[in-house]
Amino acid sequence: MAKYRVGLIGCGGRQNAHVAAFRAVENCEIVAVADLVEELRDPFAQRHHIPAAYPSVKEMIEDAGVDIVTVVTRAIWMREPVLDAIGAGVKGVLVEKPFSVNIEDSRAMLDAAEEAGCALLVNHQYRFFDLADQMRKIVLSGDLGEVEYFRSISAIKLHGQGTHMIDFVRYLYDDRPFSWALGNFAGKETFDAKQIGPDYDIGVLTFDNGVPLYVEAGRGSMRAPYPENGLNLYADVVCSKGRIWFGLSHGLRIWWAGGRYEEVPGSWPEMSEPAQVRLVQSLIHTIETGEFSRCDARKAYRTQEALCALLESALMHEKITFPVNVEPGLMERIRRCLGA
Repeated sequence: MAKYRVGLIGCGGRQNAHVAAFRAVENCEIVAVADLVEELRDPFAQRHHIPAAYPSVKEMIEDAGVDIVTVVTRAIWMREPVLDAIGAGVKGVLVEKPFSVNIEDSRAMLDAAEEAGCALLVNHQYRFFDLADQMRKIVLSGDLGEVEYFRSISAIKLHGQGTHMIDFVRYLYDDRPFSWALGNFAGKETFDAKQIGPDYDIGVLTFDNGVPLYVEAGRGSMRAPYPENGLNLYADVVCSKGRIWFGLSHGLRIWWAGGRYEEVPGSWPEMSEPAQVRLVQSLIHTIETGEFSRCDARKAYRTQEALCALLESALMHEKITFPVNVEPGLMERIRRCLGA
């Protein structure tokens, strides 16, 4: 069994989940961390008993002999460390969602990975939830009839958890391509918070067969059908003979044809922790076989296109068709539009 030396880029709170996941995979060893901020990297390394800490990605990879890196930075800063890691010759890169902010940065990272033969995965770990597989099987089986529409709801911004919920629906629908998008946004109060962008986004993404996905993300997103929905992150599939609903705080709710109702419990973080381990195992499998992962960056790029299409539509006041042709600097153009 091959052994993989892992380096962590970025020492924020989300990196803790990556530490736990990589340590649960026996042929991975975390050997180093890198962060520009000494006050973050040294305590993080000590707390997690990681032997080395570095101020730069290149130095860490070359000095510690790193095979795999995880990149947990704010999305707007993701491009440079990913390109540095790929350029330094790592075998695999796992980046946090979203897959950057501006589409040109996502494209640059994807192109660099493909040219170098580096496995690049994005942490859309919802694709590895057991309940996601169960829900996907039901949707694609036709047991609930034809899909009439989807909804994805996130109380956190489009480039925060909104990317998870859109990507989750894409997985449920067999990664079917989108045809067009129409969106709108509002609010600048939290523009430069941890997730960059407007306070609230709403829109519709239409699959190539005409089935719509209605999207809400950010402050003010509805809490239906359960007002007490703690994390307020859910996906809804309404079909001609029934309905299936997933909530991160509730699990599955299924309205079967004929009137039967079923609940399948599940909640975060219990469902997330094993999914994160499966994602790491998938990265190893991709490195060793070259096979696509569920969380391959090429899939994440399609989700990123959807995010950017909704935002570009709002800026241009028109429907955006796929594949998208979004001008560079989308988020800065939105900032200027909002006066943020």
